[in-house]
Amino acid sequence: MKSVLLIDDDPVQHKILSFFLKSSFGEDAEFTSAFDLEEAVAHLEKQSFEVILLDNRLAPYKDYTDTIDRIRAVSQDSLIYLISAARDHEKFGDYQTRGILGVIDKFELRESITNGLLS
Repeated sequence: MKSVLLIDDDPVQHKILSFFLKSSFGEDAEFTSAFDLEEAVAHLEKQSFEVILLDNRLAPYKDYTDTIDRIRAVSQDSLIYLISAARDHEKFGDYQTRGILGVIDKFELRESITNGLLS
């Protein structure tokens, strides 16, 4: 299990992912929540995470293009995945040139983890 930081303004997403990781990986699941960009940066300044799951539309920002540079500035070695509820309906542009490995539908996140995303 890799250390995971979820950056998402939806508290339900945090509860679901926390429960899923603990049920899948046990109490050793290294999961940290951040509900806004400032909280995420504070966590990243204290420790590194192997995987960052970044909400595409983290309030109050328009999309990841408004948040990724701050995250990358304090975490250059993390694997970053963009999560979105509307993956098929949005244009994500050049997300890979900004250091994001891929886009995961929020509703398929548990399936992606089950299929080895954190292995």
